Amino acid sequence: MRVHVVRVALAAVLLPAGVGAQSLSLTEAQAIARLSDESPRVQAVRAAVAVARADVLAAGRWPNPRVTFNRESVSGIAENYLTVSQALPVSGRRRLEMSAASARVEASSRLVDDQVRRLRADLRLAFTDLWAAQTRERELVRSRDRLRELADVLGRREAGGESAGFDRVRAEREVIDVESDRATAATERARAQGLLASFFPSASPAAEGIEAVETSRPPTTLPPVEDLVARAEIVRGELFALAREREAASFMEQVADRRWIPEPEVVAGTKSSSAGTGDVGSIMSVHVSLPLFDHGGPERAAAQARAAQVDAEAAALRLTVQTEIGAWRAAVVERRAIAARYRAAVNGNADDIERIALVSYESGEGGILELLDAHRTASSSRVRQGMLDAAVREAEIELEFVSGWEIP
Repeated sequence: MRVHVVRVALAAVLLPAGVGAQSLSLTEAQAIARLSDESPRVQAVRAAVAVARADVLAAGRWPNPRVTFNRESVSGIAENYLTVSQALPVSGRRRLEMSAASARVEASSRLVDDQVRRLRADLRLAFTDLWAAQTRERELVRSRDRLRELADVLGRREAGGESAGFDRVRAEREVIDVESDRATAATERARAQGLLASFFPSASPAAEGIEAVETSRPPTTLPPVEDLVARAEIVRGELFALAREREAASFMEQVADRRWIPEPEVVAGTKSSSAGTGDVGSIMSVHVSLPLFDHGGPERAAAQARAAQVDAEAAALRLTVQTEIGAWRAAVVERRAIAARYRAAVNGNADDIERIALVSYESGEGGILELLDAHRTASSSRVRQGMLDAAVREAEIELEFVSGWEIP
């Protein structure tokens, strides 16, 4: 009868269990393609550019003219004044303010591009998280079904008086333990599906219908840190945005320097009087503010402080980028090596461990505890390999984001 147990268990090993049909299977590339402009996350990020463009319109608007009507009456003589006044922005401050606002629009646009790149990276991390959760759940389902087959066979043996009840009870207890682990894994898989679905437009399929399909990719040789840093200097939108912010601060300092140039207000109109024949005359005047007290000191100080702040932020960001690139590159190399060593040392022996334990149990040299321990060890090694492969992918995604270099 133990030979029958071995055959059933080996068949369960060689035939993986299914976990149910999925309505939408996506590779990583297909998932990224669904991150369109209709995605609520993308729309929320890109809204910042529209706000910045509104500042350009505000900086470029002309002041409105003023219409004034005055009536003066003394000793039965009334005089009426109707004037129109218009301020003339001839100092050049308006043009410089428009240039500063346009530079900030460019900075905002590049920051948005960087934030969209971050969204793509987060989506890929969510995809990897879902794939890892699926791998764990499927292995636990497979393990549970194998143990359930074993417990059924042991139950039939016990009913026939061919074995004691301990083996069956111990196998059934193992089934319960694995099933509780599977339920936890299913919860993690559902959470990962929900997170991945949140990147897609609202018209996309429901989260529970999404399945991550991992595509095999051979390890790619990583460029040296210096090349990755040089690439980041070109691609990273944050660095470009800080350069544009520095340019905007320079324009605002020029605006402050021109505060001493007065911008005249031209007034033209008519005057009429009830005296005599009621003739109507013309009025022409020019109003100019004399820059005796306000020379733009506060504005100049604010612009210079902003320029110094941007310079410090750029220097700190370059140092941070270089450090992050070095750290993530080292993480990719180390995690690849660990995953490869584990695969070579453990995964090839997982099935052998189970088979040896089954043969030992069949011959009476080993007990049920040894068999279950071998089963648990083999299943755990498959789950761990999936986790190691997911950790490699996560490190590669982070390296791609911080460097701007995409692994082929």
